[in-house]
Amino acid sequence: MLVVAVARLAFSLTAVSLKDKRRVARALIDRTRRRFPVAVAEIEENDNHAALVLGCSVVSNDAQHAMSMLDHVVSFMENTYLAPMILREREILHFGPLADGFWDAEDPDPESWEEVAASCEPVSED
Repeated sequence: MLVVAVARLAFSLTAVSLKDKRRVARALIDRTRRRFPVAVAEIEENDNHAALVLGCSVVSNDAQHAMSMLDHVVSFMENTYLAPMILREREILHFGPLADGFWDAEDPDPESWEEVAASCEPVSED
């Protein structure tokens, strides 16, 4: 089973410039990525100097493990004290096993790979 745990975390910034905001964002993202095997990115409020919104995701085969790891990530980010966390949203998505016939289904695309490759011009190496 595929389990994806996601979080949206908002931080309040007292930064006076967009450059300061980017410095705080980079520090939070880099520290988190070094410590945990998760995906982290700035997802909203990109041009707002006073707010930083990060998205974080964990992929696992166990829901308890995914939520535990996400909880550790949220706690870690909150305890860096780079900026106060003002919003925390979490969600977990479950995906069941693929149906046995999934890989055997006929491709609905009428073109074959050979036809596509033949219709493309080769890339020249200059």
